Amino acid sequence: MSKLEKAWISYDLGNSAFATTVLAAFFPLFFPEFWGKDLTSVQSAAYLLWTIALSNFLLFISAPVIGALTDINGSTKKIFITFTTISIICVGVLFFTEAGMWVSALIFFGVANYFFSAGNILYDKILVKITSPDRFSKISGIGYAWGYFGGGLLFLINSAMFMFWESLWFENSAEAILFAFLTVSIWWFLFLLPLAITYKDEKNIQNKIQHNVIVESFKKTYSTIKSISENKKIFLFLLAFFLYIDGVHTVMSSAVLYAKLLSLDNSAIIVGLLIVQFVAFPFTLIWAYVAEKYNDKLVINLSILIYIGVIIFSLTLSNAIEFYVLAALVGSVQGGIQASSRSFFATIIPAERSGEFFGFFNMFGKAGAFIGPTLVGVALSPDNIQLGLLPVILLFVLGGIVLLKVKHEAV
Repeated sequence: MSKLEKAWISYDLGNSAFATTVLAAFFPLFFPEFWGKDLTSVQSAAYLLWTIALSNFLLFISAPVIGALTDINGSTKKIFITFTTISIICVGVLFFTEAGMWVSALIFFGVANYFFSAGNILYDKILVKITSPDRFSKISGIGYAWGYFGGGLLFLINSAMFMFWESLWFENSAEAILFAFLTVSIWWFLFLLPLAITYKDEKNIQNKIQHNVIVESFKKTYSTIKSISENKKIFLFLLAFFLYIDGVHTVMSSAVLYAKLLSLDNSAIIVGLLIVQFVAFPFTLIWAYVAEKYNDKLVINLSILIYIGVIIFSLTLSNAIEFYVLAALVGSVQGGIQASSRSFFATIIPAERSGEFFGFFNMFGKAGAFIGPTLVGVALSPDNIQLGLLPVILLFVLGGIVLLKVKHEAV
């Protein structure tokens, strides 16, 4: 494994701390009890889902331009570091946000979520630059696997801080969770450094003579739209991805809120999220091996079937043990479907326009990420909590059907 590949994988250990400790766990767990303490449980859940939906919608409309812009002016590294730094700072600021300040907390969280995802457009693009096509599946899978391990390790530390705050130096559990947000910022920054130091943008003389890169980026975005519409394989894959990744993101972002509304205690929820992380680490490596030996499409299809089973199982969820089983099932497929989606897409796009195409890849991903939470938010009410995730099944089914029409051979 090359130095660049290791540096790229290292970043996944860092940004996964945000995905785990902040996005999936402590923010939705802590928000209704601390920043949103004056809101009802349904209000706090709805406001949080709408914040996620809004930040993801903004990414949806801006992602293609971000990718095209970096292709034109060769600024991938600079913009990647800028976006990541903004997100890191916003997460750190949550440490200083006082109880009851639910508007401020949602703003910092929403901005952090947007720039976290925007940075991932360029992180995905860099994969094409640091390794060869025959290694996309392997390196993508290893990146996700170590990301789950790194995010899970810090989350384990943060969870111990929360559960055993009396034995440490914290005055209460709230202070321990606030400090956890600060540790995410530090952790994320440290694991950003290897890629920031090692990766260099390719120099392109033509990039230096572009006088209006914004206009040019919109032109390239339009050109990419034409390319996608003319390439049946890319179009069908993006449509399938748009549908099934909706379910993946929705399950990830709604799990804690769903468990809270079912009256599971915080300790059970934290244990469940830890199970997801540490089950995901070995299973993502296994899926990477399957993808490398067979193909990414097989991994995605099997993952879709398991996710449908997960949602059906969630309809009868009533206790902590069942929640742990659910967590293990999610952990077994979450990394595999994400890694194989990224590597499959990398094999069917032109490498020299990877920024543009990965902009659309993330745009389609975020389309699902704002539609899913919106559907759950609409379906969610005190009378039908158990049915909250049910609409997501249709999107998995439709995504799987469209994917069947996509040939797995690279072009």
